[in-house]
Amino acid sequence: LLERRVKCTLNCPVCDEEIEDELHIFFRCAVARDSWSAAGLSSVLHNATYQQTNAMNRIFAVCGNESSDTVGRVAMLLWCIWDNRNDKLWNDNVQLPRQIGRHAFDAWNDWYSVHKLQSNNVSGTTEADLVRWEKPALDWVKCNVDVAFVSGSGRTSMGLCFRDSSGHFMAGMTQWQQTVISSVEGEACALLLTMEEARHRGLDRVQFESDSKVLIEAIHMKRSGNSEFLSIVHDILNLMSSFINFEVKFVRRQTNLIAHTLARVANSWASFHRFENIPFCIERLVFNEMQ
Repeated sequence: LLERRVKCTLNCPVCDEEIEDELHIFFRCAVARDSWSAAGLSSVLHNATYQQTNAMNRIFAVCGNESSDTVGRVAMLLWCIWDNRNDKLWNDNVQLPRQIGRHAFDAWNDWYSVHKLQSNNVSGTTEADLVRWEKPALDWVKCNVDVAFVSGSGRTSMGLCFRDSSGHFMAGMTQWQQTVISSVEGEACALLLTMEEARHRGLDRVQFESDSKVLIEAIHMKRSGNSEFLSIVHDILNLMSSFINFEVKFVRRQTNLIAHTLARVANSWASFHRFENIPFCIERLVFNEMQ
């Protein structure tokens, strides 16, 4: 714009502290850096392999070295950072970095679920086969867990449900806290709390299901790092090392509906609530999944 003699500021419209260029807006701006962290991608941002002198080369380096899932999450985050920049510039709307990171994760997760469903349908798998909750093996317990961020409440809430090998409800729990954290941190905290609850109840053969692919991948790959998310993953791995029959599995949102429902209605009860009898809000869902 300046080259065309249009008067405009050179400062970044998001932080208003430094000159805006492609490296700054996506990688160096304080809001961008915190958004990378909130999306669980700070290890990619600070990787010494990806410190090229322009944004295009950095992005191509990530594409050439990371898994397709990580590349997809990075692409979604870059889009969210750019969308936030334009929203601030043109509409004076401001999002916090944790909101940008959470939006990026949720949008990528939705895209992944749809893409996976389409791929499986092409291979001949029916939608009914893909979305059905499965009972655990004999003598095993299955626990579904999920997190919800209720718009306008300023709360992060979670729900979990233990069920036996027949699919019957065994116990459940909800919890909420008056703070909003990133999606990946919320999912990790919820799973850690769920494992602690299983230990509290004396359960030692449990399959935990979560619809957070990022979290389950991090556990299976035993990722380590200095981020808050990976610190919680480390605690989960430590707990699993003491309970060798604790397993974690990624499932799509459609098969995690009971935990999702409990997380969404957690605000209806006290901040910490245990259920020994099946709550009415999931009674029909449990019955349907047992058929």
